Amino acid sequence: MSPDSWPSWVWDLGRRRTAAVLRDTSGNAVVHRDGDLAVTTGGEAYRLPSGTRLPATRFTGGGTALAFSPDGGYLAVGEGSGRVVLWDGRLKRRLGVLADPETTTYQYVSALAFAPDARTLAVAGDEGTLQLWDVDSRRRVGSPLPTPGDTVQALTFGPDGSTLRAAGRHAPPQTYRIGSADAADTVCRRAGGGLTPEEWSRYLPDVPYRRTCPG
Repeated sequence: MSPDSWPSWVWDLGRRRTAAVLRDTSGNAVVHRDGDLAVTTGGEAYRLPSGTRLPATRFTGGGTALAFSPDGGYLAVGEGSGRVVLWDGRLKRRLGVLADPETTTYQYVSALAFAPDARTLAVAGDEGTLQLWDVDSRRRVGSPLPTPGDTVQALTFGPDGSTLRAAGRHAPPQTYRIGSADAADTVCRRAGGGLTPEEWSRYLPDVPYRRTCPG
């Protein structure tokens, strides 16, 4: 066994017993939703439950963080450069890269999580950044979410995708409300309410007035 490798155990939570032992792994592992494939941040891929390592040609890239989408269709691989590489869930094709073209200095990706519908990916950086990405368009969704600046080590979406939880090394867990209704409420609260009829007439004279914020 290499000094930089160690075994990893895959647990069957339903039966509360070890389902497989992965030999000579070099990093953290994630398991496909079907339970028949495991991938590590060291770039290894294993067939489960046998623990047989797949050929390196199937998947050669490791990373700093990994996440399978809930439907098993994607594997996201965070890199030390701050990029995220998207693979299909069976590691046969590299689908694209999520990267901010305006960024010149990068943080390594410390945590990843897909929304329940697999359309949104949350990406955390080691200096406390937290950004949502649209998976299909490979574009950022809005501005970065505010964080305490701590390294985010774990991310998870709520069951309906309207909330995101982030846990850091030192700061307490944070909850973000990211549903469309919550976003509208936040904008209205920060703006102190919507436009008055007079303001609407001044800025949007050709559009019929309607109230944009409650109250």
